[in-house]
Amino acid sequence: MKRIFGLTLKIRVTFLVFLGLVFLSIIVYIWFKNSSTTSSATILGSLFAGIIVAIIQFIIAWQDYSSTEKLHELRLIQVLLNRDKRDFYEAFIRSAKKKIDMMGVTGSRFMDHFANNDSNAPENAKVLMQVMSRGVDVRILLPKSEFLSSDEEKRNEKNACSRIKNILSQYPNKFQVKYFSHVPGHSVFMVDDECIVGPVFPEVSSKFTPALYLKNSSPFAEKYLDYFNKEWENAESI
Repeated sequence: MKRIFGLTLKIRVTFLVFLGLVFLSIIVYIWFKNSSTTSSATILGSLFAGIIVAIIQFIIAWQDYSSTEKLHELRLIQVLLNRDKRDFYEAFIRSAKKKIDMMGVTGSRFMDHFANNDSNAPENAKVLMQVMSRGVDVRILLPKSEFLSSDEEKRNEKNACSRIKNILSQYPNKFQVKYFSHVPGHSVFMVDDECIVGPVFPEVSSKFTPALYLKNSSPFAEKYLDYFNKEWENAESI
């Protein structure tokens, strides 16, 4: 008996509102069936129809709210249909204050676009060096060349490796690169407390694959970031 008194029942306000509308519709319907005049029956009939419409609209709004809440719980910022938006990624890198983690396939496009230290390269192609000069730590995680699926990827990896070694000599305390020994399956690009994660498809450029832009606190993002950290621990330095 004591357990009954100690029970706590939580009921959502939305459910109470729904019950109230249903209860009100029943009362109005009974009142309508028992009305004695035409004028009162007309008014009560219109009122009953209005309540039914309100109940339907309430259910639709409730479903929309539930869907929105699920997206909110995922901490989803944006769905990216592709990853070929250079200006977007440049701004994302520039926003870094503490750290950048990147896990990809060859790193070629990343290095060409954002860590190009050629004398004739434009300033916006040197954004990675600029943020490292501000104290941002950068970690890059890539597969070894023997695990790449095409000759083109292996050529891109070779070109990226040359640029990576150059940057390592300039920023030995801020720039780290490691290689893992298996076929790449996931892409991770994390800047401070936000990340972009998605799949890697064999022989398909990452710029043509979709990704999710999330807060790091997202339960979906946490799995990717844990995966990155475990891979980093087991990977080999360049």
